[in-house]
Amino acid sequence: MNSVDEHFAPPSGRRIELASGICHYREAGQGGPTIVLLHGLPSDSRVYGLLQPLLADTARTLAPDLLGWGFSEPNEGLEFGFDTIDRNLAQFIDAHGLDDVVLVGHEMTGPAAIRWAVANPGRTRGLVLLNSYYGWNSARMPPALKALHIPLVGPVLQRAMGVMRSLLFGNLFRWQLGRVWGAHTHLSDELTRTFRDTFAASATARQALHRITKGLPAQINANQRRLDVPAQLRCRTLIVWGGRDPYLGPHVARQFRRLIPNSELLLIHDVGHFVQVEAAEDVAGAIGAFVERCRDEA
Repeated sequence: MNSVDEHFAPPSGRRIELASGICHYREAGQGGPTIVLLHGLPSDSRVYGLLQPLLADTARTLAPDLLGWGFSEPNEGLEFGFDTIDRNLAQFIDAHGLDDVVLVGHEMTGPAAIRWAVANPGRTRGLVLLNSYYGWNSARMPPALKALHIPLVGPVLQRAMGVMRSLLFGNLFRWQLGRVWGAHTHLSDELTRTFRDTFAASATARQALHRITKGLPAQINANQRRLDVPAQLRCRTLIVWGGRDPYLGPHVARQFRRLIPNSELLLIHDVGHFVQVEAAEDVAGAIGAFVERCRDEA
């Protein structure tokens, strides 16, 4: 296996202009359908640094940094939130002229991937969900996010994170992200440092995270009221899950399996939240086989 630094160092990548800003993305592989890899928060496209090269023989892959994260540059004054993620996804796909897509959604991008697939059935070849959520199946919120919602305490903590980001934020980020790995290794430590350092240096990313966390309970409630949306999915859906995720446990994956028609579940028991990192080869094999089945149905 190649070194961690090779995969997670700041990438050169490519840039594309969207209505909401300049989107940085990584591209690898060729052939259809195009696999669009969506990172969760507060990470960026480098979370697919191990998986994307493994998929290069399967199809073309695009891994964007969502606006506000990583190396993308949102327009000045852009309002960050879940609607922004939905628009960013739609703009990115349209800007590339994609009409044959397999979407891979991780964590907070799972709902956006589901909604886009339902709204664009003729352009969606398949959907892959990695340790994600939709409605109340995600009710167990990480402690760091809970703290940001405590009346009076939350706003003070947010301001302190902005002023003392090198100390308070760094420790909080490392503590929270460190809880979601199935096992602590050099790889997990390196990735935690990579995202912590990038995020701590970006006022835009901190602003985006504050807006996202503030809107999370309302978004989960809204999703719960519209459970008919994932039930409307008509494309093949693959659910790949790290079984040792402390917040999005296997019961969430099984709820998705019951809710989404034409879905299948692969549970990888000994890894955590970042299943695409801890079990990159297994996930790549599963997605590669899934894409082949989607091609056969075309």
